[in-house]
Amino acid sequence: MHNLKDGDLIGIISPSAPISAFCPRRLDRGIKYLEKLGFRVLLGKHVSAVNRFTAGTPQERADDINFMFNNSDAKAIIVTIGGYNANDVLDLIDYELIKKNNNKLLIGYSDASLLLHALYKKSGVRGIMGPMILPQFAEYPEMQKFSLNSFFEVVKNLGKNKVYELPKAEEYTEEMLLWDQEDIKSREMKKNSGWEIIFSGKASGRLVPTNLNTLCKLIGTPYMPDLEGAILFLEDDGDESAATIQRMLQHLKQAGQLDWIKGIVFGRFQEKSEITNDDIKFLLGNVFNEVSFPVISNVDFGHTDPMITLPIGNSVSISTQLSQIKITL
Repeated sequence: MHNLKDGDLIGIISPSAPISAFCPRRLDRGIKYLEKLGFRVLLGKHVSAVNRFTAGTPQERADDINFMFNNSDAKAIIVTIGGYNANDVLDLIDYELIKKNNNKLLIGYSDASLLLHALYKKSGVRGIMGPMILPQFAEYPEMQKFSLNSFFEVVKNLGKNKVYELPKAEEYTEEMLLWDQEDIKSREMKKNSGWEIIFSGKASGRLVPTNLNTLCKLIGTPYMPDLEGAILFLEDDGDESAATIQRMLQHLKQAGQLDWIKGIVFGRFQEKSEITNDDIKFLLGNVFNEVSFPVISNVDFGHTDPMITLPIGNSVSISTQLSQIKITL
C-alpha cells in the first residue's frame, strides 16, 4: 500500500460528468494547488472530453483508468467530479491488469463511489472516499484546511495502524457559485450544529463509505460490496428527499444487503433535501421495524464542505455515548 509523499505523481481522471471541459479555469486551479502541495500531476487524455452528458465515451473513460493504473509512476488517482454514468465503464476496466498495479489510491465520492467499490472488490485497490479536484482542491482561494488536514491524515498514514478519531467541523458551507464565472470569492460559512445521535449504541465493523444512490446501482452486479459486518457511511446530494432515502434503503433491505450491518453514519444532508433528524428516525423505523444498531447523522463527509476523508475497508468503531467515531488506519 502506498502512502502519498512529497513529489508523488497524481493522475486525474473524469469517469462521469464533463464539467472539466466547461470549467477550465477551475480545473487549472485544482492542478496548481496539488502542485503547490508538492505533488506532480498527470491528466488523463480524456479528462476534459465531452460526449453529451459524460466526459468521453465509455471506452475513452475506461482507457484513462486503465492507463493511470498501468503507469508505474502514478501513486494516486483523483477524480475531477462526480455526476452520472460512471457505471458505463465497469465492464470495460482491465481488473487483472489493475490487480498487478493496485498499490495506488483511488480518491473521489458521489458517482465515483461506483469505481471505488468495483476496483476494491475486483482488484484490491484501496478506495478512498475523499475530496475531488473541482469541488475541493480547486476551492477559492484554496482548499479548506479541515478538508486538507483530514485528507493528509488518511493518505499519509494508511497501513500504520494509527487510530484516527474523526473531527467535527465548527463551520460548513453549501453555497453554490457558478464555476469559472463567479467563484472569485470565499463561500459563506455557517455554524455547524454538530453530530446528531439518531439511535444510541456502540459498534465495531468494517468501514464502507458510499453514495447511497450509486450503491443501489450495484445491487445484482459483480461489483456490489460485501456489507456483512459493515458500518455504512452513507451520503447523498440535495436532489434526494426523506422519501427517496427510504426507498433506496428499502431496496437494499429487500435485496438482503442490510441484514448484517453493524451501524449507519449519515453525511450531512443538504438543506435543499429538507431531510431532518426526525425524518431519518422515521424512515429507518419503516425500513428496519426495530433499529438495533447505532445511527449518527450530520457528519462532515460527502456533499458538504469541509469534508472528512474515509478509507474503504478499514476497521471503525462508534460510541454514541462518547460521541466518537474512530478509524484504524
